[in-house]
Amino acid sequence: MSYLTMALIAFVLLVLDASLGGLLTLGSVRPSLTLPFVVYVGLLRGPVPGTLFGAALGLGADVLGALPLGATSFAYSVVGFACGKLWREGAFRLMWPWGTFLFGGAVFSELVAHYLVSRGTGLALGPLLLTSGLPAALYTSVLGLLWFLSPLHRVRGT
Repeated sequence: MSYLTMALIAFVLLVLDASLGGLLTLGSVRPSLTLPFVVYVGLLRGPVPGTLFGAALGLGADVLGALPLGATSFAYSVVGFACGKLWREGAFRLMWPWGTFLFGGAVFSELVAHYLVSRGTGLALGPLLLTSGLPAALYTSVLGLLWFLSPLHRVRGT
């Protein structure tokens, strides 16, 4: 898959996340449609492209979302880097299943988002994370596992 194709898919996912993401909301739990693609790029291409795609896709999500500019970009770039680094270039190669990388990335992304929300509103981080953060990470992971059932999840060249 070329970088142009991946950029086009990222743009389509960003538009779908902004427009149709509200339809998938269950109470206060909203999944991310873009995070599975960041994990995929990190696993497929390595840490540097994972970081760059994560930062660009996160910046687009920040522009369209309610978090401060750069919050999602930071979380997605760390997730893209970590997935690429642990999969390919780590001191020991981690061959975990797709869902493990996706759930770890979703938990980290929700932790960053809910930390910023708790700091801005004065609410306690623990209950906020337990009531909406972890369920959102689980929901994102379950939806991302649908990606696993598609042929797009296959990582080539490793």
